[in-house]
Amino acid sequence: MIPSRRLIILVLAGTIPLLAGGPGSTGIMIALIYNGILAAALFFDFFITARPAGFTLDRDFEYKMSLGAENPVRVNVKNRTSHPYRVIVKDEPPAINFTACDRVRELRLAAGEEGSVVYRVIPAKRGDYSFGCLNFRYFSRMGLFIRQAKSGYENREIKVYPNIIDIRRHALKAQKGFLREAGLRPAVIRGLGTDFEGLRDYVPDDEYRRVNWTASARRGKLVSNEFQDEKSQNLLLVLDSGRMMTTHVDRLSKFDLAVNAALLLGYVGVTRDDKVGLAVFDSRMKLFLPPKKGKGQLQRITSSLYNIQPEVVEPDFRGACHYIMENNRKRSLVCLFTDLIDTEASKQLISYVSVLARKHLVVCITLIDSDLVQTSRNLPASSREMYEKAVAEEVLRERDKAMAILRSMGVAVVNVPPEELSVATINQYLELKARGRI
Repeated sequence: MIPSRRLIILVLAGTIPLLAGGPGSTGIMIALIYNGILAAALFFDFFITARPAGFTLDRDFEYKMSLGAENPVRVNVKNRTSHPYRVIVKDEPPAINFTACDRVRELRLAAGEEGSVVYRVIPAKRGDYSFGCLNFRYFSRMGLFIRQAKSGYENREIKVYPNIIDIRRHALKAQKGFLREAGLRPAVIRGLGTDFEGLRDYVPDDEYRRVNWTASARRGKLVSNEFQDEKSQNLLLVLDSGRMMTTHVDRLSKFDLAVNAALLLGYVGVTRDDKVGLAVFDSRMKLFLPPKKGKGQLQRITSSLYNIQPEVVEPDFRGACHYIMENNRKRSLVCLFTDLIDTEASKQLISYVSVLARKHLVVCITLIDSDLVQTSRNLPASSREMYEKAVAEEVLRERDKAMAILRSMGVAVVNVPPEELSVATINQYLELKARGRI
């Protein structure tokens, strides 16, 4: 039981007779009578105030939460008593790797009324977690004290997956035709593709080799063949989970950002009827799922990624490339999510990705380190800052050199800031499909 502000004021008011009447018997008598009445009122208030069992609390949330996204948590409170109460609710989200916003909320519930409050949690790491108890306080009928209790609610276990909220948002925008607002370019490039779709009138930008001369002669005007993207192609998502991907950007590691982008790319591939596969490696091949079609494959990829963490070990590009060559023989679009900051690791990547590029179309996807770029642009004010600037410039030069070498080998390179990673990766995939490169 916690004394309320009203009770504290009333207790302090009981000292007035002592101050006004002095230390004589009259002031003491008045104070004793006053405090006796106050104590009786407090006892009566306790007697008429509902017990904690008069309130029912439960928690409503997605058991599969999305990494790095705002996940709503709803706390429902029902006042099963016959009187209105003012209730304060405080939830206990996982203490580690979670950020909670406004988890202390207040409700005013009439007799028999049910209300709810919503707050949001942002997980910073994938894996298994659990909520604590639901804590609540409610004011007494006369407002003299606050009673505190907790609900041992058992709905606690959660799993933090890659950002499946983005997938749902992308699907919704696709249904409503709002993909341009998300930064996605249309995948259809007029006159390209590999699967014949139909005929249409010739437009000045069409290539002459796309003109259907037989149909043109029959109609008396130029007619072009219309092609669509080839389906049932292989898309292999390859994630480096080694040392370089453990670096954090804001709240998430580079590996987590890559996982979110890869999962969204996999969703786009599945919706375009392509076969999507997954490979995760560091010093060894941790996981390999051969390319398959369908939403079931996307669910398998999501489930496989939810608890894989990057490790501070050197990535074995040689072993990963040879494993993919042995276990994925059909020509595929191989999207490799890695980093090029480390000069030695970049040399290994360049050496062994050429093995993949002989048979597969490889896209190397990396993140721009905004802090490193900013350091290279700063005007140094001390010898230490001058040294940091020189190192940053050297690292960026080596990175640009590595990307130039990769491009000369026929490897497409996506090098963007973290906030543009998903959109840039998907646009690269759509463009390559539309041009018939896979």
